[in-house]
Parts: sequence; C-alpha cells; structure tokens
Amino acid sequence: MSEFQVYQFKSIDRPLTDAERKEIGTWSSRTIPTATSATFTYAYGDFPKEAEKAVEKYFDAMLYAANWGTKRLIFRLPKNQINVEELSAYIFEDETSMDTIKLKKCKSCYLLDIHFSNEEGGAWLSEDDYSLGDLVPLRDCIIEGDYRALYLVWRQFAQFATAEEDEEEDMMEHVPPPVPANLSKLNAPLKAFIEFFEIGEDIVSTAKASSIVQETPDFDYGTLLDRLPDTERNGWLLRLANGEPRLELTFKKRLQQLAQPKKR
Repeated sequence: MSEFQVYQFKSIDRPLTDAERKEIGTWSSRTIPTATSATFTYAYGDFPKEAEKAVEKYFDAMLYAANWGTKRLIFRLPKNQINVEELSAYIFEDETSMDTIKLKKCKSCYLLDIHFSNEEGGAWLSEDDYSLGDLVPLRDCIIEGDYRALYLVWRQFAQFATAEEDEEEDMMEHVPPPVPANLSKLNAPLKAFIEFFEIGEDIVSTAKASSIVQETPDFDYGTLLDRLPDTERNGWLLRLANGEPRLELTFKKRLQQLAQPKKR
C-alpha cells in the first residue's frame, strides 16, 4: 500500500485575501486555494509548512489524515470568545501515548489540536473520505461552551492510554473532565467526529448514560438589549460596523450574562 496524506484547511471567520491565496498557492503546484479553503494531498513527500502556523496565520480549521492511521483536527479559537479554564479540563497528554488534546496559546488566538494515532490502522484512503466541512460546526459549539466532542475523544484517549499502562508500575492518573449535558443528543457534526476519531460504541454509550438532558435556555434578546448601557451598546455597534469577525457569538454571551441572577 502506497503512502497517502491529505490536509484540508478552511477559513471561517474571514475570506482569504488575494495575496494570501497567492502565497498559499505556492505551497503546492497542484493546489488552487479558494477564498475559504485549500486542500493538499501527497502520495510522496509532505506538507512544506508547519500545520499549526498555517492555521494560526491563514485559516480557522484543519483536518489531516494519513493512510497509516494518523488523524488530526485543529481549530483556531479567538482569545476573546472562549473560556480557557473550562477548555483546559479537556486537555489530554500521556507519556505512553501519541494521542493528545492540546490547547496552545498564540499571539492572537488559541489552537485546539486533537491528534490521534491508530497504530493498528492502515487502510486505503482517498481525498474525499473525510470532509472538514462536516466537522466545522463543532468549532462554534466549543466556542459557545458545548464540549461534548472533546469529552468523547478524551474518554477514547484515556481508555487507550490506560490499556497501555496496565502492566506499568507507575500509572498516570487521568482525572476525567466534567461530563457535558445532552450527550444523548448526537447531531450530524458529532456523529462525523465520532467516525473520524474512531470513538468506540462503548465509550459513546457510557457517556450518554452519565450525561444529563438540559434544555437550551430561551433568551429574550430584545429585553436583554434594553439592559445594556447606551455607551456599551454604541461600542458593540461600532465593532459591528468595523466588521469584527464572528461578533454575534461574543455579543450573545454578553447579553446572556445580563440574564444571570445577580450575586449577593
């Protein structure tokens, strides 16, 4: 079986400029970037750039897959839109395992990097076997505080690592992260994520059983908007007029804070 690797990149928060598309096009003579995406495939050779740097500078998401069983998903997360403390609970690193979940702080963002290595893997792989577009909606979910995908893959990695460590004298303790609500409700992006990272049915079933069902609050944004001081409201409008990417997510979080009971 010959070697095959695929890198899929997607820009979500903004389109690539003409200059950026020209630069990205120089990375491979067989790739023609669009305003929002670029795909690189290799039967021989390798990607000429550092994947993390490419995502940090040009894109918001990357999917990588190789036919020897390695898979990777990176999301670029704006600093002002995530809860770093909550996200950090889902980091996974183990000396005996190549499977990792990392949260890297960069100059203007965080990179959420999920790396999976199936040492028993190895199968025919084509460019169209996986679609980054199927997984992209999970980025917004994570930004909004929905960590179901991260919990499932954390459980998968911890199970693999524990199996490897069974015969070791000094086993690393893996403290489980909080169980997110609504794991019994798996939407299409979550199902695509489970398939991509080969998460076992036993892990999914156990997670569903331990997860509560929680209805999404129905916020009255019109009423909440009236609670904003005029100066703050004008500040949000100015940011909107200046084209700040994905401002709606940050703005919704701010309005939702106004709906919380005041602490005494």
